[in-house]
Amino acid sequence: MNIDLATIALVLVLSSIFQAVFILFLSSKYPGVDHIGVSCSLFALGFLFVMFQANTINALITVVAGNSLLLVALIFLYKGLVQFLDLPENKWLPPIIFGFCLLTLIYFQFVFDNISLRIFSVYLSIGLIALLIADTLRKGNNTHLPRQAPLLLFLFASTGLFAILRSFYALFSPPIVNALTPTFFQVFSFTGVFIINMIVSFTFIMMINERLGADVLSAKEQFEQIFNLSPDASLITSLADGKIVNFNISFINFTGFSQDEVQNKSLLELNLYEKPADRDKLLEAITTNQSVDDFELNFVTKSRDIRICSVSAKIFLMNDTPHIISIIDDITDRKNAENALIQSEEKYRFLTEFTSDVIWLFNLTQNKFTYMSPAIFQLRGLTSEEAMAEKLEDAMTTESLQRVRANLQRNVKTFIANPKTAHTHLIEIQQPCKNGRLIWVEVSTKYRYHKNGEIELVGISRNIDKRKQAEAKVLYLSYHDQLTGLYNRRFYEEELRRLDSPRNLPIALIMADVNGLKLINDAYGHQMGDKILKEFAEILKNECRHDEITSRVGGDEFVILLSKTELQSVENIIKRLNAAISKVRIDRTILSVSMGFAIKETPTDDLNDVFKRAEDAMYQHKLTISPSIKKATIELIVNSIYERSHHELIHSQLVCDYCQAMGRELGFETEAINQLGMAGLRHDIGEIAIDTAILNKSEKLNDAEWAEIKRHPEIGYHILRSVNEMAEIAKFVLEHHERWDGQGYPKGLKADEISIQGRIIAIADAYCTMTAERPYSRVFTAEEAIAEIKNNSGFQFDKKLAQIFVEKVLQKEWPKA
Repeated sequence: MNIDLATIALVLVLSSIFQAVFILFLSSKYPGVDHIGVSCSLFALGFLFVMFQANTINALITVVAGNSLLLVALIFLYKGLVQFLDLPENKWLPPIIFGFCLLTLIYFQFVFDNISLRIFSVYLSIGLIALLIADTLRKGNNTHLPRQAPLLLFLFASTGLFAILRSFYALFSPPIVNALTPTFFQVFSFTGVFIINMIVSFTFIMMINERLGADVLSAKEQFEQIFNLSPDASLITSLADGKIVNFNISFINFTGFSQDEVQNKSLLELNLYEKPADRDKLLEAITTNQSVDDFELNFVTKSRDIRICSVSAKIFLMNDTPHIISIIDDITDRKNAENALIQSEEKYRFLTEFTSDVIWLFNLTQNKFTYMSPAIFQLRGLTSEEAMAEKLEDAMTTESLQRVRANLQRNVKTFIANPKTAHTHLIEIQQPCKNGRLIWVEVSTKYRYHKNGEIELVGISRNIDKRKQAEAKVLYLSYHDQLTGLYNRRFYEEELRRLDSPRNLPIALIMADVNGLKLINDAYGHQMGDKILKEFAEILKNECRHDEITSRVGGDEFVILLSKTELQSVENIIKRLNAAISKVRIDRTILSVSMGFAIKETPTDDLNDVFKRAEDAMYQHKLTISPSIKKATIELIVNSIYERSHHELIHSQLVCDYCQAMGRELGFETEAINQLGMAGLRHDIGEIAIDTAILNKSEKLNDAEWAEIKRHPEIGYHILRSVNEMAEIAKFVLEHHERWDGQGYPKGLKADEISIQGRIIAIADAYCTMTAERPYSRVFTAEEAIAEIKNNSGFQFDKKLAQIFVEKVLQKEWPKA
């Protein structure tokens, strides 16, 4: 073959140098970019040595060093890709392969000279590193890899397989003179390396550009948030005609105009400039320097108030059109204070001693305070003398001191360069009070020369601690559940995305669900339900470590998120929680929690699937224990009713007995008789949610109280329906205050629309109520009660059932008309 491999090697050298310069120049802020740039440089150096292999003067440099550099370049490429794509790195295999290659090269060059074995060693090592890169990309295939990753995987897998094939071919093919011998495999290898090197480099450049694009988009979104949330009035205007194209709410608040009045108008059209000529001066300053800082001028608001403002503006391109972004800082109060200080020492003293803000002077040359207004006592609890005696490092926290010193160094240079230009600077710092408490303070400063030529700092300090606390509270509430104080679903989902990384494996999820919460809410109200939730939240806070993320993700659902946690640790946590739950004692109800867990053990596991497995395990546990908990809760509810009123126990049992007797007279089967009796026994269970004062009130109920009483059948229905075995009798309880004529409650059913069980309970309940002692009515005799039932038959009661009840159950004579 008439192909000069030295020429191809030279092309590889030049292209690798070009790629290294281009990659390093493109962006080095991402991890791994420097490694890939170094990789290209090492490729260039390695191929440069390969070019000189025909010259055998120094075989150590040309053969051993050249091939070693190529292998090191591939290892650097591996490290760069791993870091750039955030993939797990094998730290031991590349050094082992490199050590193997280097030792075999030296041996087969200086001890047992054999080029075939050298080729075998080099290509085998290159193939193993290439396959390692491909395998790393494969394992990370389901993670957040860019769309170019499959192409890289294919290239490195192909390269690895070819290199291993080439290595074994060298053992069984005729030996070549040196690496530049133009055999088929050598030509194919060199050209292939050139092509793959170019593809890999440009693929990586594409990935960098995509990431840069994503960063630009993120920066744009951050800019929009900062622009809209800035406390200063901000706006964007067209450079050509001064039309307003965007503005924030602070600008609306500052000017007093509405959004419709401002849109597509210029500041001149809004008559905001006190002196229209100021606009020309400002525009000239901006166009001359492309930006302006702290340009002072006066604005007139819609209400014709004149405000002294400091304008900072900069020209930028938006949609290839020059625009100006401006920030307007209302410094009226500050300027008035400064002017008062300059105009008169007497006025200065008066102002500083009666303002709530602290006004002070600091001599930068002498490094000490020379004045401190009395308001420092309200701010920090210090007298003026005590505050003036403080050193700068004692007047603020260490972190604040670092920022203040950096600002001082920068601002002093600006002041010395332009001492006549008014520059006002704002900074927020933390200062200690005399009682040890830290407060946030906003400090506004301006530089001036003292009469003796020393630089002096004029400052105004304002207490912003409440504002900072409010900001912290808002931040806290945005990530915490208001009822329990645990993290909320938003924080949980963000933390889940953050932790979903191979370095945090294994990741465990524990799902927890409070059993019977709806039943508790129905029976006792949401305050009791909230108490249950808070009790369990306290258990989670006490039993879980600070690095175990506990969140309330739904009404009665909680999730515990654990990183780097094995199976045994998860089981131990659940045991601790169950032990703590078993110790909780709450009046009239039970704290019971169903829990399940699942673990993500490999990077390819989907956390959504892990969440589903944990949820399924939790529901399986819930199916096992929830029915018994609900039954026990209902028993507690019934006992609570009986404890409130012993008469209710007697009444419920009598209604039960009469209902069962009616069932037998009507020929019901045994199971139906038992169900009817249970419905009679539990017919007033809904009264647990009714105020005892209303139930026992002897006077006539008002409309609101009567409406409350009428809720108890529906409440009882919801309570009983929560237990599968009581779902049927729940319907009977719901209907026991319906009337034959349709005037009953809660659904207004009539005649046969009401179940026969509901009609039976209504008759038995009415008879027992009339013949028992009640605070709101006199006791009826049996005859009077029977007469009342007779009179209401066909209206309130089923006449046929009422007559059977009187004649068969009570064994009394049905009254004649």
